[in-house]
Amino acid sequence: MTTLYYCMGGGLGHITRFAAFCRYFAIKPALMTNCELVRSGRIIPEAGPVLIPDEADNADIESFRIWISKMLNDYRPQTLIIDAFPGGILGELCDLPPLENTEYVYLARILDLPAYHSRLNGPLPQFAKIYRLEKLGEKQQKWLHTLHAPVENLVLPYPAADTADESESTRLPHNCWLIIHSGGNEELEQLWQFACQTAEIEGQKPEFAMASPGIRPEFLPTTVSHYDVYPADSLITQATRVFSAAGFNIMQQMQNYQKKHHVLPMPRALDDQFLRYRLTNHR
Repeated sequence: MTTLYYCMGGGLGHITRFAAFCRYFAIKPALMTNCELVRSGRIIPEAGPVLIPDEADNADIESFRIWISKMLNDYRPQTLIIDAFPGGILGELCDLPPLENTEYVYLARILDLPAYHSRLNGPLPQFAKIYRLEKLGEKQQKWLHTLHAPVENLVLPYPAADTADESESTRLPHNCWLIIHSGGNEELEQLWQFACQTAEIEGQKPEFAMASPGIRPEFLPTTVSHYDVYPADSLITQATRVFSAAGFNIMQQMQNYQKKHHVLPMPRALDDQFLRYRLTNHR
């Protein structure tokens, strides 16, 4: 059975969730994405064909829709899995002609529903199934039922702590507090300050390390190790404490390690990290 996984979004969250979904179902579907780290080849997903729009295809939403329609018609998947945004991140999947003999599946995580609804400009795809990946807010839960598809809870698997690879190059010192984030420098600095202030308030002097894509942030002291690694499961396992935002994947991965997880929710255009933080009953 041919399966196509649709996840448009610039960050790493969609790709991390894609990997977890593939682990759960033991599949290797085709992937449609515009993640820059995939486009550049820095991250190579375990996928079938990887379909990435070029600059001309991204020129405007109409060009984007034309490219999507062509890819879907060329590939003709039996199952189309749509990650996070049921109508696409820009509403690009709204009112697209349905594919014959294609089953549409929606992976639902928390949305900032009013913000997302403002991007929708037509009917959503008709879903055969919805997987609810986390606890949703009451309004989103009610809205989910208006899509008229069976809803099934799904907890995605992340690498177990005792199976994460560890090498000399990724071995943390004793009592190390890890800041992990894939956002920009401004957010990384906020998390760095959060970790430093926590240590000061508690009267502790831990070692620090940071894991983030790209070059070492300029604000980071030279005594602090920086790791440009993905995934960072081994670092998370070794760290005495972990400081992060409240993105879907890190909150799922740290469910069994909440005592060492310190969370600073960040504002997002379409994700409500503050709601996720509250719903997880995090300390």
